[in-house]
Formats: sequence, structure tokens, C-alpha cells
Amino acid sequence: MLGLELSSLTGELHKVSQKYNKKPVGSIKDVDTKIGPWREFWTRRGFTDRTFLSHYYELPLKALKGFSFDEICKLRHSSSYTMELDVEKLFETDANYEVVNKITSSMWRWGTSRGMWNEIVVAYDCIRHFSFLNNSDFEVSLDHTKYFNPYGYAKYSRVFIDGVFALLVYYKKEHVLTVGFSITAGKGLLIQQVQMSKRTGNRWLYHFPNNRLECVIGLFKSNFPGYSIAVIDGASLVNKTLSDYQQGLDRAQEHCKNYREVLAKNRSESKEYYARALKESEQDCAELSARIAHLEGDAPRLVAFYENAGSFVLGPESRKFNGILHHKVAS
Repeated sequence: MLGLELSSLTGELHKVSQKYNKKPVGSIKDVDTKIGPWREFWTRRGFTDRTFLSHYYELPLKALKGFSFDEICKLRHSSSYTMELDVEKLFETDANYEVVNKITSSMWRWGTSRGMWNEIVVAYDCIRHFSFLNNSDFEVSLDHTKYFNPYGYAKYSRVFIDGVFALLVYYKKEHVLTVGFSITAGKGLLIQQVQMSKRTGNRWLYHFPNNRLECVIGLFKSNFPGYSIAVIDGASLVNKTLSDYQQGLDRAQEHCKNYREVLAKNRSESKEYYARALKESEQDCAELSARIAHLEGDAPRLVAFYENAGSFVLGPESRKFNGILHHKVAS
């Protein structure tokens, strides 16, 4: 099963008082004891006036070994500066830290706000305690985009997701459904993808209600209590995806043109490399052309799918995130 098992997210985050909600670093106790001899780090560099609260971002990871997972996350959330390289790397390589990092990134990419600390705590707990259907044949793992991408290929599964996060739904160990979503500041959640992995042979669907979107909205409402939920507009999704495919096709066609020009010059020492590269780019062109044709034909179904939320009402209130329209689910 690809993706992160939710049970692997064992880190614990803790809320702070409103006083420290923007910069939770101020809530950390016994700082002098925790950094110990690392106060000399600044002294050796000739800085005797450095205080922890104003310059902790300069400390390497080994200087923070006395700090808990929660406290290191608070340090990074509070800093206006990029922290030391090994600390930043921790938030790119350790799953628990990375999920916290992706929550903050999601808030920024889908609303230009990093959010308050207590929002991060709530979102992290909602994700790691997410409960799916009460059926042992189904399992759920978590995936997310790489770097700071608001959507794109997922890190662990390489599935394309239309949001920062994805729940990968497995039925009897087979990936059958991708649910893409993003977190926004102010306890907001965007449902941006409810996509089956295969077009045919989906016998697992008899375990679901007739309306998959209604089921997914209900799951998020129960797992993210108090959140405002919005669903992506089907037409906006189609237009965005077609634009992405077309850009990819344009790049692949340009690569083909360049490789053919090089091969025409008959440079024997690199001919094999460029022949292989041309073949790969031609395959990309064929695949992207097929995707565009399929999506254009499937567009009416997708638009209708994201319009029908079953017993939930997609209210008239809507908002664009990254130029993509989302409709608020009426409470």
C-alpha cells in the first residue's frame, strides 16, 4: 500500500493560549536548559547579544535535541526566516514534520495565509485520526504533493492529485479511489478530487452509497468537525486540467522538435541518447493527446458529478482559490 499509513503519524502537537497563537515559540518553557551549551554557539561567532527568541533560527538541528516534536514545529512556525539547512531538511524528509509543513504550505498556496498555530494543531490531528468506512476491506493512506506544489504528482504514490493532500483508498489492497483535498486558513477544507483509479471493474462500489461525492463530504464533515467545506467546481476542474495537459503537450512537442533537429545532424556519439529521448517525448505526446481527448469527452459527466452532492447542498456562496472556483457546502 503506497502512501503514509495514518498510524505512522505519531507526533503530538499541543495548542497554546491566544497570546502565543501567532508565534507559539513564546510558549516553550525552560529554553535555557534545553539549549544548554549551545548558547556558546553565538559567543564563538562573536555575537554576545543574541537571544534565543530572536535568533533561534540560526541553530543547527543538533542544538535542538532537547526540544520535542511539538516544540520544533512551534519554532519553525514562529520564524520569519528560513531555519538552518538540517532543520529545514527534517521538514522535508520526516513524515510527521512534513505533514505539518504541508498543512502550512496548503494554507499559503490556497489562501495566502500561514494560519495560526492552533489551526495547525487541529488540522494535523484531524488528518492523522481520519476514519473511513467501517469496513475492514477498505484501508486509507495519506499522500501529498512534493515541495510547495498546490497540486501535482504525489510524493509516495506518484498519483496526480488536484490538491495538496490525497487520501488513497484501498479495497482489498488495491488502490481504487483518490480523494484530493487542501486545508485553508480559518478552518477551511477544499474537496478537489473524487476520482476512481480505474474506469471499469469497480465492483467495490456496491459498498458505497450511490452518490460518492455525498459520501466523501459526509466523511470530511465527521472527521473535520467545525470546518467550512467547499467542493471544487467541475467546469473549473476540467478547464484547469485541460490547461495543464496542453502545457505538458506543448513542452513535449517542443522537445520532439529539438531532438529531431539534433538527430538530423547525425552526431554519432550522442545519437543513441537523443533517439531514446525522442521516443520518450513522442510517448508523452501520445499519452497527453489521449488524455486531452478523453477529458474533453468526459467533461459533461465530471461537471454533473461535482454538481450533485446528494443530501448536501452546494450553496450559492462560491470563491476562487488559485483561479479555480469552489462551492461552499451549506451547513
